[in-house]
Amino acid sequence: MNHPYQDIPICLPDSFSWDASRRIPVEECGEPLVSAGYLPEKIIVSPQYYIHGIEGSIPECFVRRSVLVRLSRAADLLPQGCRFVLLDSWRPRMVQTSLFQKFRSELREKMPLLDDQEITSLASQFVALPSVSPAHPSPHVTGGAVDLTIVDETGLCLPMGADFDETTERSATDYFEKKLAAKERLTASEEEALFNRRMLYAVMTRAGFTNYPDEWWHYDYGNQNWALLRGEKTAPYGTAEPQFRWKSS
Repeated sequence: MNHPYQDIPICLPDSFSWDASRRIPVEECGEPLVSAGYLPEKIIVSPQYYIHGIEGSIPECFVRRSVLVRLSRAADLLPQGCRFVLLDSWRPRMVQTSLFQKFRSELREKMPLLDDQEITSLASQFVALPSVSPAHPSPHVTGGAVDLTIVDETGLCLPMGADFDETTERSATDYFEKKLAAKERLTASEEEALFNRRMLYAVMTRAGFTNYPDEWWHYDYGNQNWALLRGEKTAPYGTAEPQFRWKSS
């Protein structure tokens, strides 16, 4: 299959680590959070944790102002008729804690022989440790992290080869790239997912975002993850709060 988008770089073992990310100094720039729900022609807001009743979740998606500008630019690079679906963005600390504890509990049931430290380490691969510390806030509490996918002109989500928040190896952004590198033959559905992942990766990185390599849906701008992957010395986004509060679910 001929792909018009470039390959997604295969993530090397030392290219990202949470410890390295948290060591990046934060120099908060004070940029406000804004609603991403006012650009429906480019971005459909579908806050999944509110829809699924996660404690503390809100019926809106907030992002930093520059993040919204870059999302708009990235949306302009999509094929005609396609739009982003924003699944999650800024999170109240309660949501981050709820998600992390929920995932730890699920892992504990599946892997009863692991100790607490091993469970926590495994859980943090898919859900960042809850933190609003000025020195190392969780990516989503900064307003600089977004979880998103793409819908076509019919309003259907493009296949990505793994569901949002799926905790399997298929969620890794480079999963299908690694299969190709290993000379494995992709099925037609895998080829389609590879095409769509490359499209999402291409438009988001061209707009200035970086990707969290374990999750095809997660992109960062301005926070410590972004700074680490971009080789920046500091991160301009620390812990953020909206200027007005929603009543949580």
